[in-house]
Amino acid sequence: MLLFPFFLYAETHYRFKYFFSMYKKSEPEIIADAPHRLDPDKPYPIMILVKDAHLYPIELLSVKVTLSQNAKIIYSHTFKFSPEIKISTRYWNKIIEIHFSGGVSSIFGLIQGDVEIISKQNGKLHVTRNNNHRFTSKTSLKFFRSRTHLPVINNWIYGDAHTHSTYTEDQVEFGSPISATPKLCKAMGLSFFCVTDHSYDLDDTIDNYLLNDPEIPKWKKLQSEIDHVNSHENEFAVIRGEEVSCTNSNNSNVHFLLLGNRRFFHGSGDGGEKWFRTQSEYTIQEILSLKEKNVVTYASHPTEEVPFLQRLLLKRGEWAVSDMSEKELNGIQILNGETTESFFRGMDIWKWMLKRGEKKFLLAGNDAHGNFNRFVQISIPMLSFREKESQLFGKMKTALFTHEISEPAILEAIGKGRTVVTNGPLLTIEIETDSPDTGKIGETVIGNSFVVKLHAETTDEFGKLFSIKIFYGVIGKNEQKLFEVKEFNNPYSIHTISNWYRTENFSYIRAELFTLNAHGIDRDGFCYTNPIWIQPK
Repeated sequence: MLLFPFFLYAETHYRFKYFFSMYKKSEPEIIADAPHRLDPDKPYPIMILVKDAHLYPIELLSVKVTLSQNAKIIYSHTFKFSPEIKISTRYWNKIIEIHFSGGVSSIFGLIQGDVEIISKQNGKLHVTRNNNHRFTSKTSLKFFRSRTHLPVINNWIYGDAHTHSTYTEDQVEFGSPISATPKLCKAMGLSFFCVTDHSYDLDDTIDNYLLNDPEIPKWKKLQSEIDHVNSHENEFAVIRGEEVSCTNSNNSNVHFLLLGNRRFFHGSGDGGEKWFRTQSEYTIQEILSLKEKNVVTYASHPTEEVPFLQRLLLKRGEWAVSDMSEKELNGIQILNGETTESFFRGMDIWKWMLKRGEKKFLLAGNDAHGNFNRFVQISIPMLSFREKESQLFGKMKTALFTHEISEPAILEAIGKGRTVVTNGPLLTIEIETDSPDTGKIGETVIGNSFVVKLHAETTDEFGKLFSIKIFYGVIGKNEQKLFEVKEFNNPYSIHTISNWYRTENFSYIRAELFTLNAHGIDRDGFCYTNPIWIQPK
């Protein structure tokens, strides 16, 4: 069925019965991918990914990496493999690290990279430039080598809360290997990512995405792999999860992020695996009532507009406001790869819920299926590709407060809303009351008067501080801007305390930060905090 757009990495070997495929060929998919951002003291990891070599075995002879800046070559090296690497598995990957040493060590800013992969299939040489998809642009990889790390505030870390791995696999798409992803994440300055593969892919057999298996071996293998990776990682965590297709209050299919779950929830309504069968196994409310106690729950991109064909053929819809208001729901993932109109519509709904007294938190992710460097989409199945430079892994970030980098600690922070959403700069707030009581983001304090403590950090990469707005909302009434900071002695850092304010109502404080004239990939930066609530004595 599957008559709708999908994301990179593009599965090119499936075609509809009796239909011609424009991009199918008798070769494995060969893809070079790498982070769009690089910390100053990290080597640049380029992942060579080969898929479906069990159908089309190859031998890998060499990989040539050429880096350039302003049309001038700054690095070129050919990695030769002797003997040749024989590849005949469903998934295979290798990470090649480019070290910035010698004269190259002083080069920062936007850099282009080209990866030439020489392979042999049935005795015939093949040359792949960046990827071997037909009709794609073969555009150079682009990345920003920063002079600085991500903005630092003690005990705050960054991650991507919505990603897909190789366990998301079907007729037209697949994701990135879990075992390779931490190295790419750490090169960008990230400390965690959440694996949220599709429920309608996780119930398949391990070797055939067209067949379901009631024993759910794929789900069990996913759990084991995450346990294995976490046991071997230091100061990094992979968060297990699932993106469940389920039924909303309007009887449409929506996506639901479960984080930390070991119980699998079937959800096949919009998987397109069976003609005209679009009813999902669970409703939102049923999942909330049946989930394990410590599982964290977020509405997945709840305000994104659903294309007409998806509504018609897959019965997909948006989350209703009443669904987002479910008491057991932790929050809403309205930042999904880019700040489109759907994000700001989600912000309006979120602020409306806050004024009603609902404690819901924001979460950011990118919905990346690979996509560390460039988004490639099959826009009309079997006919064409669409490419863009958004929805990249790690581009939109969830930053969170934790004393420990581990899966349980990160899940706790996300569940309790000790988080902000950002594309780079970092803003945190605390409230101190006359009780005395001090509260961090996501917490509730008790008192009748309070001060707000601000701490913001940015870098040239993400722009100079332009504005910090503090909002005060009284439950049942309107939200208002409490104060705004627009003058900064240091345009990259502020750590200050506000005046005392009086409150006699159950209320909340939240904050927004904006930067200008960034030198990185984005020209402007932003950060939105979750609230701190104030309960009068």
